[in-house]
Amino acid sequence: MYTCTQASHIKNILRRQLLIISCLLSAFCAHAQCPPPSWFMEKITAIEQSGLPDNIRLQQLDSLRLLQLRCFPQKDSIYARILHRMGDLYHYAQKWPDALAFTKEAVAVNRSSKGRQESFLVNSYFNLGVFYNKLFLYPESQHYFDSCILTGLHYPEKRRIVMMALEARAFSLYGTGDYQRAAEAADLGILVAQRMQDTLWEVAMLAQKAQSLLAMEDSTAGSLIRKALRLLPPDAPPAHQVACYTIYASVLGKEKQYRPAIAAYRQALRVNRQQQSWDQCARNMLDLGNLYMDDMKDAGHAFSSYKEGIPFARQSGDPYILAGVYNNIGTACWKQHKYREALSWYQRGLNTLPVHFRDSSLQANPDYHMLREATNDYFVSTLLSNKGESLLALFKSTGDSLWLQYALKAYLAADMSVDLMRWKQYGEPSRLFWRIRTRAMYEKAIETCYLLQDAPAAFRFFEKSRAVLLNDKLNELGARKYLSAADISREQQLRIRVVSLQQELDATPPDSSVHQTVYQQLLYARDALERFIRGLEKAHPAYYQYKYDTAVHTVTDIRRRLLSQGETLVSYFVADSSAYILGISAGSCKLLKTTFRHTEVQELMQLCTSPTLLEVQYRQYCRLAWHLYHRLFAPLQLTAGRVIISPDEYLIPFEVLQSDSTDHSSYLLKKFAFSYTYAAGSLMKTMPVRTAAAHSLLGIAPVNYAASLRLQPLNGADQSLRLIGSNYRGALNITGERATRQRFLEQLPRSSIVQLYTHASAGDQDKDPVLYLADSALYLPEIQLLRDTVTSLLILSTCESGAGRHARGEGVLSLARGFTLTGIPAVVTSLWQMNNEATYELTENFHQLLLQGLRKDEALQQARLQYLRNHDSGHQLPYFWAAAILIGDTSAIPAPAAGNSRLYWWLAIAVVGILTLIYLFRKKRS
Repeated sequence: MYTCTQASHIKNILRRQLLIISCLLSAFCAHAQCPPPSWFMEKITAIEQSGLPDNIRLQQLDSLRLLQLRCFPQKDSIYARILHRMGDLYHYAQKWPDALAFTKEAVAVNRSSKGRQESFLVNSYFNLGVFYNKLFLYPESQHYFDSCILTGLHYPEKRRIVMMALEARAFSLYGTGDYQRAAEAADLGILVAQRMQDTLWEVAMLAQKAQSLLAMEDSTAGSLIRKALRLLPPDAPPAHQVACYTIYASVLGKEKQYRPAIAAYRQALRVNRQQQSWDQCARNMLDLGNLYMDDMKDAGHAFSSYKEGIPFARQSGDPYILAGVYNNIGTACWKQHKYREALSWYQRGLNTLPVHFRDSSLQANPDYHMLREATNDYFVSTLLSNKGESLLALFKSTGDSLWLQYALKAYLAADMSVDLMRWKQYGEPSRLFWRIRTRAMYEKAIETCYLLQDAPAAFRFFEKSRAVLLNDKLNELGARKYLSAADISREQQLRIRVVSLQQELDATPPDSSVHQTVYQQLLYARDALERFIRGLEKAHPAYYQYKYDTAVHTVTDIRRRLLSQGETLVSYFVADSSAYILGISAGSCKLLKTTFRHTEVQELMQLCTSPTLLEVQYRQYCRLAWHLYHRLFAPLQLTAGRVIISPDEYLIPFEVLQSDSTDHSSYLLKKFAFSYTYAAGSLMKTMPVRTAAAHSLLGIAPVNYAASLRLQPLNGADQSLRLIGSNYRGALNITGERATRQRFLEQLPRSSIVQLYTHASAGDQDKDPVLYLADSALYLPEIQLLRDTVTSLLILSTCESGAGRHARGEGVLSLARGFTLTGIPAVVTSLWQMNNEATYELTENFHQLLLQGLRKDEALQQARLQYLRNHDSGHQLPYFWAAAILIGDTSAIPAPAAGNSRLYWWLAIAVVGILTLIYLFRKKRS
């Protein structure tokens, strides 16, 4: 603590420093005398090492900058060095706009000026990577870390910064749940460290890779961390020791070597206590408690370990660490069925968060505006979710429905926090990771709604539990095309301003006058951001809807806009041994629960995909088809009509289910016209206005393929395509060797309806789905790059285009889903390999019925029924007719997009005939 004398002495020093700079400026300005460049470098170094407060050093650097610019108008590397240091100091003050602006100007000088120093770009790129990472703008952060690495590898003297960038990049990827890319970044770091012969950096990168592999439950993590420990020098810095011990302890826990794991955590704790790293001490106790809780199933020792972490968390001054400790203590109580005690800890954790929430009553939760103040949304959503789970457990133990009402409120607040967390997630792996983390919360929330019989509330959680990845991708792909570059830049500036003020507020004592001032500035900044977003909504409605509107449509909205033609929406949520069913029609809304066996669905799909197996085990198929109908569909008691299915984990054709156990031909196909959707909300999206299509129909049929693709010819596909195209006005058919990848990509966005006859592969967990054209393959990520399509219907008459990699909580990542991501509202796709002749016939019938004005779902239903009437029992097996399903919009195709050319001929003949009669009649009268 400073005394008055010391404070006065410091002030005198500061006055002298400022006086010196002022005198220098005055002298040089008055006499037009400029010091040499070396003098500037000496002053920059002196200011950096002075130990003065940051604001004083900023003033000194700014004065030096003005002098340097006056003396040397042509900006050079020295000027860039001053800008770089100023940006770094602004970063420490959390003045992000200034930090970014000065550092970017330093980059611009060192990239383009004559007096540039390209090697120093490495330093500035690294700083920008750090700045953007702290602002949660992860794509920009990764970009600058990559630039730092790629540039720094050319300069041996910059290898240390390169290693720092590699470590920061890997840790950033790990923090967002992108474990695979984090491991890959660590691999590069290991290679660079080995080339540098820097053992310490090699240890750090080995530990980082081991941590990422451990998160993916990869068994090689153990060997990597053991190698890191063997290489770890005895005099290694404490941070390296702690990282290695902590990861090693986690590995030992997974290997069930509990005593060594506990010893390793305690060793890490000792090092951290010596260094007074209180936040790391708290994390050590959290990790140790998790070992007891998750691996050893010992809630008592876990409780003790977590409580031991409370003093460390308090000393750290980080409210999120303290809230995390309280959360884990609550979980330990919950494991011991002490639900009221658990709730008190969860509520204490919520009150600890820096969101201005202070309420100990169990029915109280932070509101939306408070949740927006949080910078660690995962902590907040976890606390709220755990609170909801304890309230649900309290209802089950007491039977008091009041606890259910409280639980529903907690889950609604947790869901709002998840929405806010999604804004900060970048990249598919990260989003999939968090989808898995939040799915359990949605399951409990739906169970709460079921116990309350609150179907409208349940609908919200049904929708929020599925296709989030799809909707986020649509947001990313669709939103920015409605904005100018200036709009995009302005939005980011406003967001940076909000984050900067929030961090400044967190660092200010709550009882100070500065706190109130900053809080007011934060409210103004948020208001400016919200006004900007509202302005975007008015100018670009589709942009707002895609990117910012996380609200779920209500049951009333669904009835009014989606079910106006008498349809019924049936949505499913699949748990481990049960399934929840939500049926919404014009007159009712039912929420049901049923038993569910994953093996039955898998066996049914396996039988449907093989005609031989289906014929041999037809009785077993009928048994499964009736059982699944009885469990999943019959309880809704629907009358015949049109049904939209919103599936969850499995995409099965409901048409093949049977309603009568004694009648093996009682397919639901005969009573219902089914269509499918990834989520009801995706059907409600207002699509942007589409320009006129160049072609009413685009037909693609390669028939034969390049030898390198090793594919069988698709004989007859071109003939079927010619028959289909003859009924469309303005059709373009591309067949044979002309059906190339390039022509398909060029013509698809310009065509109203697209018909593909080709081969495809579903891929697997390691490979993306692929579509084959005459000359080459087209992969799922490439498909998703398509922009501005006018296509309203895509018919994928290809094998397995509806199959693909399964993502927990997201469904199947298939070719059909990939085309949906481009904005195509309706896709007909196939779930298994199909019989060629049956496919041609069904597809031709489908197009004919479409042109008669039928809705898409009804046209597909009637095409199948027509096929069944035309074939004997051998070809009536579901394998032949049930593979193709409709996903998305069911409306009839627009009249201008298609027309029967024969009808036009007859109309033309009729007109000519009428005109001829009129001519003869007039001639006779004259």
